[in-house]
Amino acid sequence: MKIVKGNARFTVITEGAVRIEYAKDGVFEDAPTLFALRGVECDAEVTDSEILTVKTEKLTLYYHGGEFSRDTLYADIHAGGTSCRWHYGDKNKENLKGTLHTLDGVSGFREVPDGLLSRDGWQVIDDSCSPVLWDGWAKNRSEKHLHDFYLFAYGADYKAAFSDFFAVSGKAPLPRKNFFGSWYSRWWPYTAEEFLKIADEYEENGFPLDILVFDMDWHYQDWGHAHGEPYYLYGYGHAGQNLGWTGYTWNRRLIPDPDGLINSLSEKGVSVVLNDHPCDGVRDADECFAVFAEKLSAAGYKETVPDVTERISEREKENPKKKNINYRFNAGDFRYMKAFFDATNREMEEKDIAFRWLDWQQDYLYPNVNGIKGLSHLRWLNHLYYENAKLKDEKGTAKRRGMSFSRWGGFGDHKHPAWFSGDTVTSFETLDFQVQMTVTAGNAGCFFWSHDIGGFQDDVPGGQGEVYARWVQFGAMSPALRVHMCGVEGLDRRPWTWAEPFASSMKKSYALRSKLFPYIYSSAYECCEKGLPLLKPLYIEEPQNENSYNYPSTYLLGDGLLVSPICSAGDENYVAKKALWLPEGVWYDIFSGESFEGGREYTVEHGIETFPLFAKAGFPLVTQPYTSRMTSEKLTEPTVVIYAGADGESVLYEDDGISEKVGHRLTRIFYEEKENFIEITLKKEGNGFDGEVSSRNITFEIRNASPVKTVSCPTHETKFTFENSTAIITAYSVKPDEALKLTIK
Repeated sequence: MKIVKGNARFTVITEGAVRIEYAKDGVFEDAPTLFALRGVECDAEVTDSEILTVKTEKLTLYYHGGEFSRDTLYADIHAGGTSCRWHYGDKNKENLKGTLHTLDGVSGFREVPDGLLSRDGWQVIDDSCSPVLWDGWAKNRSEKHLHDFYLFAYGADYKAAFSDFFAVSGKAPLPRKNFFGSWYSRWWPYTAEEFLKIADEYEENGFPLDILVFDMDWHYQDWGHAHGEPYYLYGYGHAGQNLGWTGYTWNRRLIPDPDGLINSLSEKGVSVVLNDHPCDGVRDADECFAVFAEKLSAAGYKETVPDVTERISEREKENPKKKNINYRFNAGDFRYMKAFFDATNREMEEKDIAFRWLDWQQDYLYPNVNGIKGLSHLRWLNHLYYENAKLKDEKGTAKRRGMSFSRWGGFGDHKHPAWFSGDTVTSFETLDFQVQMTVTAGNAGCFFWSHDIGGFQDDVPGGQGEVYARWVQFGAMSPALRVHMCGVEGLDRRPWTWAEPFASSMKKSYALRSKLFPYIYSSAYECCEKGLPLLKPLYIEEPQNENSYNYPSTYLLGDGLLVSPICSAGDENYVAKKALWLPEGVWYDIFSGESFEGGREYTVEHGIETFPLFAKAGFPLVTQPYTSRMTSEKLTEPTVVIYAGADGESVLYEDDGISEKVGHRLTRIFYEEKENFIEITLKKEGNGFDGEVSSRNITFEIRNASPVKTVSCPTHETKFTFENSTAIITAYSVKPDEALKLTIK
């Protein structure tokens, strides 16, 4: 519902979200932005006399007319069991924080920007400076359109806040499946043989691997040496004035047969991700330049990027043979970016690369996207890279799920997952900060952070096994288990190369990640569907309980697991203590099987191989046998682990991991404890997908259970055993689309 009074317009989007605009000429903007999609509206009770009043169930907004001020624009909020008043210009006093754009250079704690949630009961997100999107491309909005912001009113109902946020901005899409797996990345000039050896070593040493990252050395960095010329590349340069950070020609000194290497890794079940620094675009040194130039010429493109001479490297200024072709990187021009992607896709997406790692946020080189006010390259390129990764056909139909892998671009960037946090400095304090920031990141919509596990820059290479092992435990219980490190001799995060007991600890964490993968991927799907973070702060579930705010490094991973990573050094035997609080219910320590009553605070102790990880009683936790390819192995022998003591339900989500809206399978699992028996029911939804298993045996482990004497199932053969307080029941030859019901007495 849109209401106009003078030069102001108010759009009621939901009961708790109102868009507020002010334009000097009374002309308002309906085109979407990178943050707001537009289109969703709801009704409100409106009274327009001397004071405009707009009333919903959650707020009453008052506008006296004229320029916005504290006295002319305000709202009474009555939502989520609380009441308060908001005035124009107010700032949150008790914001629960969001996330940083990057952790580059972070050592220890940093101040974190505000997020959506606040104990004030409201938040304002200002979209005034964002360009609008016309036909999918950024355009400057009218300078007379002065204000464009969103008031979110939710009280203590944080789930409603997320619902309203996504009504304005659109849902978070599910990243590709392989993102959630195990990654190896190191800034190092590896040869093809060395990459293959790394993949084999992961297998030989019993560690899972899903993605190998080729850092900058996959392409030539020294144009002159590569082409027998005495001069170097031209361009604006990059960090450290290295003009070789941008490049799109395979370094055949290291990788003589790129297709062969990628195919060999693919045969091993390992995907490849390529590092991409596009700041200098495609240059005439690149093999794909001819295609690039031809497409630009055909599109009638002419250079429109200012020649900022002071930003050109000294090396280029002194280069007598530099070639300036006037095709500088120009993200503000549709023709340039289409030619750029068409040309570079040949060496990247079309070689069966999983996706690109967009490792560029250095907007000090270009303050903004050329010609677009207030639009950073980070924010815009995340959108463009995400869309390009879909590889649409001539009809515009996406062949793949979109995928970006970059630093965080701010509110609205949740629509372009996923993200890497950048180059941290190794320490327990940095780990502690990273855990807390990852938990609050969901408050900004950033659900899928991945981190340089162990830190990127280690001041004590090889000497911080304890912090590395603890970091891996956190990585195993985060969106992605991705290691990455700087190119320093002697610093390598292949876990089996570290001393004991750290190598064994990390092996256990990797194995746990592999076994829990069906649950983690299903939880990621559910977080996108429900619009709630994958890593949830405790206060989202219990906002009225003060204890839920007091343990910032404890979080819910999905709906069934509670995690509290250890972020401090232990004693001489690496035994560390951790204080935590458990929400209401009964919780079971995954490692020991010990039960804990919720609603209480605890201090627990863990050796280097374990950490605080709890399963919720009654929750059906879907696991798989250990596999070295956790993201691509078919789920033929799942085990559903249930700790007795409460009713519960969960979802198993399956798809091919990459296709865009082609097919999927949902299995809804219900566990109910009746007076004299237990019922387990599986209900199926979805139309399936290519590569789906034809049938499987499903095992149910009910732990801490009463003795079982009989199991009945009218549709499938079953077998059961009972020992050590655990009932183990297997249903055989269950097809993906078949329902299942077990009665256990």
